Amino acid sequence: MDAKDTTDERLVIDEARYKNLKAMLNSTPEDVQVALSCIKSLNKQRNYVAIAFLRQNTRCDFSNWAEHCKTHLKYQESLGIPVGYVIKISDIYKALDNETAYKDENKKFFTARYAEFLESTLAKMDFVESIEIKVKLKDYE
Repeated sequence: MDAKDTTDERLVIDEARYKNLKAMLNSTPEDVQVALSCIKSLNKQRNYVAIAFLRQNTRCDFSNWAEHCKTHLKYQESLGIPVGYVIKISDIYKALDNETAYKDENKKFFTARYAEFLESTLAKMDFVESIEIKVKLKDYE
Protein backbone atom coordinates (compact mmCIF):
# COMPACT_ATOMS: atom_id res chain seq x y z
CA MET A 1 0.00 0.00 0.00
CA ASP A 2 1.49 3.38 -0.91
CA ALA A 3 1.13 6.59 1.05
CA LYS A 4 -1.57 7.83 -1.33
CA ASP A 5 -3.91 4.89 -0.67
CA THR A 6 -4.37 4.31 3.02
CA THR A 7 -7.51 2.19 2.73
CA ASP A 8 -6.98 -1.25 4.22
CA GLU A 9 -8.24 -3.54 1.44
CA ARG A 10 -9.52 -6.02 4.03
CA LEU A 11 -12.06 -3.37 4.99
CA VAL A 12 -13.42 -2.83 1.47
CA ILE A 13 -16.35 -4.64 -0.08
CA ASP A 14 -15.05 -5.70 -3.48
CA GLU A 15 -16.96 -7.88 -5.95
CA ALA A 16 -16.03 -11.17 -4.28
CA ARG A 17 -16.87 -9.91 -0.78
CA TYR A 18 -20.14 -8.45 -2.04
CA LYS A 19 -21.20 -11.81 -3.47
CA ASN A 20 -20.20 -13.63 -0.28
CA LEU A 21 -22.00 -11.17 2.00
CA LYS A 22 -25.08 -11.24 -0.24
CA ALA A 23 -25.20 -15.05 -0.05
CA MET A 24 -24.77 -14.96 3.73
CA LEU A 25 -27.51 -12.33 4.16
CA ASN A 26 -29.86 -14.60 2.18
CA SER A 27 -28.96 -17.67 4.23
CA THR A 28 -29.45 -18.94 7.77
CA PRO A 29 -29.96 -16.65 10.77
CA GLU A 30 -26.44 -17.58 11.91
CA ASP A 31 -24.95 -16.57 8.57
CA VAL A 32 -26.88 -13.30 8.70
CA GLN A 33 -25.41 -12.52 12.12
CA VAL A 34 -21.85 -13.23 10.90
CA ALA A 35 -22.35 -11.10 7.79
CA LEU A 36 -23.74 -8.18 9.77
CA SER A 37 -20.85 -8.43 12.23
CA CYS A 38 -18.43 -8.20 9.31
CA ILE A 39 -20.30 -5.26 7.80
CA LYS A 40 -20.38 -3.47 11.15
CA SER A 41 -16.56 -3.34 11.19
CA LEU A 42 -16.29 -1.80 7.70
CA ASN A 43 -15.59 1.83 6.83
CA LYS A 44 -19.01 3.39 6.36
CA GLN A 45 -17.83 6.05 3.86
CA ARG A 46 -15.93 3.68 1.61
CA ASN A 47 -18.64 0.99 1.56
CA TYR A 48 -21.95 2.84 1.80
CA VAL A 49 -22.97 2.03 -1.79
CA ALA A 50 -22.17 -1.67 -1.40
CA ILE A 51 -23.99 -1.82 1.93
CA ALA A 52 -27.02 -0.01 0.49
CA PHE A 53 -27.17 -2.56 -2.33
CA LEU A 54 -26.85 -5.39 0.19
CA ARG A 55 -29.79 -3.91 2.08
CA GLN A 56 -31.76 -3.63 -1.16
CA ASN A 57 -30.89 -6.98 -2.72
CA THR A 58 -31.10 -9.42 0.20
CA ARG A 59 -33.84 -10.92 2.33
CA CYS A 60 -32.17 -9.72 5.53
CA ASP A 61 -34.84 -8.13 7.70
CA PHE A 62 -34.42 -4.43 8.41
CA SER A 63 -34.63 -5.06 12.15
CA ASN A 64 -31.34 -6.99 11.90
CA TRP A 65 -29.70 -4.07 10.11
CA ALA A 66 -31.05 -1.66 12.73
CA GLU A 67 -29.77 -3.81 15.57
CA HIS A 68 -26.28 -4.53 14.23
CA CYS A 69 -25.38 -1.68 11.86
CA LYS A 70 -26.90 1.48 13.36
CA THR A 71 -23.97 3.74 12.50
CA HIS A 72 -24.01 2.63 8.87
CA LEU A 73 -27.75 3.28 8.64
CA LYS A 74 -27.41 6.75 10.19
CA TYR A 75 -24.59 7.57 7.81
CA GLN A 76 -26.61 6.39 4.80
CA GLU A 77 -29.57 8.42 5.99
CA SER A 78 -27.35 11.52 6.19
CA LEU A 79 -26.55 10.97 2.48
CA GLY A 80 -30.23 10.64 1.53
CA ILE A 81 -30.61 6.85 1.51
CA PRO A 82 -33.80 5.89 3.39
CA VAL A 83 -33.41 3.94 6.59
CA GLY A 84 -36.59 1.90 6.20
CA TYR A 85 -37.35 -1.23 4.27
CA VAL A 86 -37.39 0.22 0.74
CA ILE A 87 -34.29 1.54 -1.01
CA LYS A 88 -34.54 2.61 -4.64
CA ILE A 89 -31.60 2.67 -7.01
CA SER A 90 -32.31 6.36 -7.53
CA ASP A 91 -31.79 6.95 -3.77
CA ILE A 92 -28.35 5.36 -3.95
CA TYR A 93 -27.52 7.29 -7.12
CA LYS A 94 -28.46 10.63 -5.56
CA ALA A 95 -26.29 9.85 -2.52
CA LEU A 96 -23.22 9.65 -4.76
CA ASP A 97 -23.15 13.45 -4.95
CA ASN A 98 -23.24 13.78 -1.16
CA GLU A 99 -20.03 11.89 -0.38
CA THR A 100 -16.69 12.97 -1.80
CA ALA A 101 -14.16 10.86 0.13
CA TYR A 102 -14.47 7.72 -2.03
CA LYS A 103 -16.61 9.07 -4.85
CA ASP A 104 -14.89 7.29 -7.75
CA GLU A 105 -14.85 3.91 -5.99
CA ASN A 106 -18.50 4.19 -5.02
CA LYS A 107 -19.52 5.31 -8.52
CA LYS A 108 -17.77 2.28 -10.01
CA PHE A 109 -19.49 -0.09 -7.58
CA PHE A 110 -22.85 1.59 -8.31
CA THR A 111 -22.31 1.22 -12.07
CA ALA A 112 -21.53 -2.49 -11.75
CA ARG A 113 -24.70 -3.08 -9.71
CA TYR A 114 -26.80 -0.96 -12.08
CA ALA A 115 -25.62 -3.01 -15.06
CA GLU A 116 -26.64 -6.19 -13.17
CA PHE A 117 -30.03 -4.64 -12.41
CA LEU A 118 -30.62 -3.74 -16.07
CA GLU A 119 -29.65 -7.19 -17.26
CA SER A 120 -31.83 -9.01 -14.73
CA THR A 121 -34.79 -6.71 -15.40
CA LEU A 122 -34.56 -7.13 -19.16
CA ALA A 123 -34.21 -10.91 -18.80
CA LYS A 124 -37.67 -11.04 -17.20
CA MET A 125 -39.33 -9.52 -20.27
CA ASP A 126 -40.89 -12.15 -22.54
CA PHE A 127 -40.19 -10.22 -25.71
CA VAL A 128 -36.44 -9.88 -25.06
CA GLU A 129 -34.62 -12.56 -27.02
CA SER A 130 -31.07 -11.93 -25.81
CA ILE A 131 -29.14 -9.43 -23.75
CA GLU A 132 -25.65 -8.16 -24.35
CA ILE A 133 -24.58 -5.53 -21.85
CA LYS A 134 -20.88 -5.01 -21.44
CA VAL A 135 -19.65 -2.29 -19.14
CA LYS A 136 -15.91 -2.14 -18.64
CA LEU A 137 -14.85 0.13 -15.82
CA LYS A 138 -11.35 1.59 -15.55
CA ASP A 139 -9.31 0.26 -12.64
CA TYR A 140 -12.10 -1.97 -11.35
CA GLU A 141 -11.93 -5.66 -10.57
